[in-house]
Amino acid sequence: MTSPVTLIIIFVTVIVSIIDINSRKKGNYNIFYNFAEWPFKIVEERKIYQVFTSGFLHADYLHLFFNMFTLYSFGTVLESLFIKRAGSVQGSIDFLLVYFISMLIGSVITVISNYKDEGYVAVGASGAVSGIIFSYILFFPMSMVGMFFVPMPAWLFAFVYIGVSIYGMKQKLGNIGHEAHLGGALGGVLATLFLIQGAFQILIGHFR
Repeated sequence: MTSPVTLIIIFVTVIVSIIDINSRKKGNYNIFYNFAEWPFKIVEERKIYQVFTSGFLHADYLHLFFNMFTLYSFGTVLESLFIKRAGSVQGSIDFLLVYFISMLIGSVITVISNYKDEGYVAVGASGAVSGIIFSYILFFPMSMVGMFFVPMPAWLFAFVYIGVSIYGMKQKLGNIGHEAHLGGALGGVLATLFLIQGAFQILIGHFR
């Protein structure tokens, strides 16, 4: 198995999300109320754990599918690369750290941006997945990825993604966690540059 952590994260996230979604369909919101990310509650009631537990919940099955499909597409390649560079144990640990650091920074920026709004709530692995995508881009900036079904080089995708996230934050565009996307992307880049020796040189090398 060349990407065990990716597959374990997907498995756990799918199981937990399905349990929560089905519970909500039956009128039971206990899991959602306790483990989704409520910035107001995190600040006022010190429910710090929600910055992580919310990453294992999703609004609905489409939200879950999109995040897990994206994580599988980028995560399996990235974790395999880490394993090839650092060995099976260290490579998977590095991947796990990038994932959760991205989730943490995405959640923290969400809290900072919305802690005064008692009704604001966020769920989903989008921040963590954004971090994995941007970590991938550091190593494969010339690969082709799609945004809204439009193929483009990964480095261009990164700029468009950041621009859309910033605009979405300012305009409160749609029912989307733009703060988590932007924070997760930042977390993925910083964590990768810190953890993976030579990552920056690899990125620069693609543009020489």
